[in-house]
Amino acid sequence: MAVKYHLVLRKNMSKNVEAGKEKLYYAQTRATRTCSFEELCELIAESSTASSGDVKLVLDRMNLFAAKALGRGEMVQFGELGNFQLLLGSKGSVTEDDFSSTLLKKPRLRFRPGSLLRNMTQTVKGERTTLTPTTPPAGGGEDDRPVIE
Repeated sequence: MAVKYHLVLRKNMSKNVEAGKEKLYYAQTRATRTCSFEELCELIAESSTASSGDVKLVLDRMNLFAAKALGRGEMVQFGELGNFQLLLGSKGSVTEDDFSSTLLKKPRLRFRPGSLLRNMTQTVKGERTTLTPTTPPAGGGEDDRPVIE
């Protein structure tokens, strides 16, 4: 399995950058397509005795109850898929008395992949591609908006 990437020229963020190395080429991935929720449900239904609607129902309920458990501060295990946990950080205060809930940062959702996904990331290879420039549509180069003079 290969993940496609292309090269982009970006500013070198290293400290003490040598002359001539202010910009470097870096690999950047781009999704080739999106596997929709409906398509995923169909694929699961094709390889099981459940219908696509049953799969959608179960995944929808799983999402709802996982959100409730995360809101209670629980870690949620999704079997071989992995674990989800809500993380909460804050800005610091000098004393305990100075700390208030206004110092809390936006909660983040942490995902720890299961062994199957973890192993996949260790075996996947990269395949270099080039971006094809998009050509403007024919028609004189004007769009459908009125021209204001």
